[in-house]
Amino acid sequence: MSEHTDGYPTADPPAEIRVLHVDDDADVAELTALAVEREDDAFTVITETDTTAGLEHVREGTIDCVVSDYDMPAETGLRFLERVRAIDSDVPFILFTGKGSEEIASEAISAGVTDYIQKETGIDQYTVLANRIENVVDQHRSRRALAESQRRLSRFIDQSPLGTIVYDETFTIRRVNGTAESITGYDESDLVGGTWMPIVPPELQRHVAEVERQLLADKGGYHSVNEIVTADGERRLCSWHNRVVTGADGSVITIVSQFEDVTDQRHQRRELEETNAVLSTLFDTLPVGVLAETIDREVLAANERIFDLFGMPGSPSSAAGADCVELAESVSDRFADPAEFLAGIDRRIADGEPVTEEPIELADGRTVARSYRPIDLPDGSGHLWTYRDVTERERHERRLAALNETTQRLMGARTREAVAEIGVAAARDVIGLEGCAIHLVDAGGSELPPVAATDAIRDLVGEPPTFTAGEAIAWRAYESGEPLSIPDVRDDPDVYDPDTDLRSEVYLPLAEHGVLVAGSETVDDFTEQDVVLGEILAGNVATALEQVDRTETLRARERELVEKNERLEEFTSIASHDLRNPLNVAQGRVELAADECDSDHLEDVQRALDRMEALIADLLTLAREDAADVDIKTVDVATVARACWRTVTTADATLVVDVDRPIRADEGLLRQVFENLLTNAVEHGSTSPRSNPRGDADEHSSTSPRSNPRGDAVGASSDEPSLADARKDAVEPGGTDVTITVGELPDGTGLYVADDGPGIPPEERDRVFEYGYSGADDGTGFGLAIVEKYAAAHGWDVDVTESDAGGARFEITGVEFGEK
Repeated sequence: MSEHTDGYPTADPPAEIRVLHVDDDADVAELTALAVEREDDAFTVITETDTTAGLEHVREGTIDCVVSDYDMPAETGLRFLERVRAIDSDVPFILFTGKGSEEIASEAISAGVTDYIQKETGIDQYTVLANRIENVVDQHRSRRALAESQRRLSRFIDQSPLGTIVYDETFTIRRVNGTAESITGYDESDLVGGTWMPIVPPELQRHVAEVERQLLADKGGYHSVNEIVTADGERRLCSWHNRVVTGADGSVITIVSQFEDVTDQRHQRRELEETNAVLSTLFDTLPVGVLAETIDREVLAANERIFDLFGMPGSPSSAAGADCVELAESVSDRFADPAEFLAGIDRRIADGEPVTEEPIELADGRTVARSYRPIDLPDGSGHLWTYRDVTERERHERRLAALNETTQRLMGARTREAVAEIGVAAARDVIGLEGCAIHLVDAGGSELPPVAATDAIRDLVGEPPTFTAGEAIAWRAYESGEPLSIPDVRDDPDVYDPDTDLRSEVYLPLAEHGVLVAGSETVDDFTEQDVVLGEILAGNVATALEQVDRTETLRARERELVEKNERLEEFTSIASHDLRNPLNVAQGRVELAADECDSDHLEDVQRALDRMEALIADLLTLAREDAADVDIKTVDVATVARACWRTVTTADATLVVDVDRPIRADEGLLRQVFENLLTNAVEHGSTSPRSNPRGDADEHSSTSPRSNPRGDAVGASSDEPSLADARKDAVEPGGTDVTITVGELPDGTGLYVADDGPGIPPEERDRVFEYGYSGADDGTGFGLAIVEKYAAAHGWDVDVTESDAGGARFEITGVEFGEK
């Protein structure tokens, strides 16, 4: 939480998302960083052109997402992924590549990339990239939040009185609690990472393997009684309860085995065989109900506990010698299904096989676990029955299962109110917090109004109050973020209502979202188990609220993008129709005026109108998303370059073409690139000193109307003159003696257009491709921006440097050459 200067807390800003972008082209990496960071202030993009340098950032552990190109000189993006995974197996990894194919996509998915994005044209692709980054980071953080919930569950397991072993989906041991260590004699470190084989006798391993297979197939539970081998070789008899915990999609989250040592029961049976006196004493001290009978179904011995358990009349001493069949019938009405209770006794005796911990429901809602074993007596065989009240244990298991189901429902909730309603219902029905409410912080961060409450709490206090900043125990718990269990709220100085009927209360913070409050009229009514289970539920509710907030944020961003596209469509409509129509009228009027009178002002007006037409054409070119769609074919560079030269007003300038190989390109877009670069060189490339830093190509480039940058072949007939002809009078004199060379880069990676003019100052080179940047008074500032856009449409990169003659040199890299 953070605070305003007035002291009231506010919601924390969105968590920072640190992105590592690796691309061997520094310009692409820098452009991607700028575009992604512009999408959301939460983004911080770190760029590297070398994968080894990128790995250093991963080792620091501060990267939330890695974005990598595929085709890089040192290694591919997939090889880089392998090296990243060797350091961090979980960090999201997005392959962002311009070299796309079904084969690469399939290979990327098989290699385990988090996402695969094909580089497109224009800046809108970075909006998509930013959204994908945000999505995978959110999912990664949600998984970490789930891990935190599992940590809390782990804490509960540690406090369990039962031995607990936690497996993953491959039945590899991941956790062993202290009780399990005591029973098996193994330390947790001895078992984690291995299987159950060290504690299972060899003759039982095949049976346990079959149980493992059945558990994974059914994804349910399994109960058994098996011997184990302790660390010192002793065999102990244990009762096992196994449960497969699955996610909403049916995938296995974890497998939990809980067990207890029941070896003492076997020892008790042996003592029973030795002497009835010892047996009687033992029975009276056992915490379970025990009854022994002869082969003829006569009561041999019974303890006080079995009488207490079922409310049986008489006493253990009076029961000796009684008919067990009649005794069982006399108590059968205590069971939820009397007939099944009696039939189960007959089945156990007929089978003659030991049965341990068979759960049976009582009519009053309790659960008992019945165990049966045939016994050897001095004068023959007999039967031993034990009954244990496992109501709390069963309730505990049901609570865990219900919490798992509640988590799935919470993750499916769409609103904060729905999350709160599910939360209070689970607190009431699963944990038993009858009187409870969830208070969620308001938008201003200064109040905790109730959002959902049970009927029980309304019966006690009426409508739950709204807690304000600094007020009551609830706000104290919310600010601290720590759960509070108050035995008697009347003794607490921060009690909201000193006259309240509530005595004990529990406060469970929901991270920064609010607090869950439960109350009771009884002093110290909440157990430690209630608080631990409540913490697990509160953590899951907080995670669900975070998911709702993220979903609402993503929906808002989608609406913003739709509105942005609508505004763009409106702009292009106005620019192409509403602005051009009056412009055409003005141009026509100027021509008529020129026929009627001779005025120097008309020439200035014509130049101004030509400049307006160029601005509109370039703005439309940059605004239309489909303007950079490419139709790749094999194109002869020399032919295109010379054809473009014929459309440029060149005066005494000279063109040298030093390329003898074709390339793979869209001929129309390539022609536009060359025309703009050649025009820029002619108009700014004078060998005489100039003050113009060559910010654009002055737009004297198109051979057809500017709304069609990919027109027919150069020199095709048109009803309109080319812009180069229509605006040639606006060209600033100079540059008539410049020599321009179109050549192939020495390393064979692309092309260059160089001149021997005055060049571009180093401090201006980073700006020449910016939209609207121009060093000429009559330039639009879009000529070189269009060059960069059309190059990017091919997956090329454009950079400017100094030529060998000291002039300007534009290098186009990433070009694919064809065969000569």
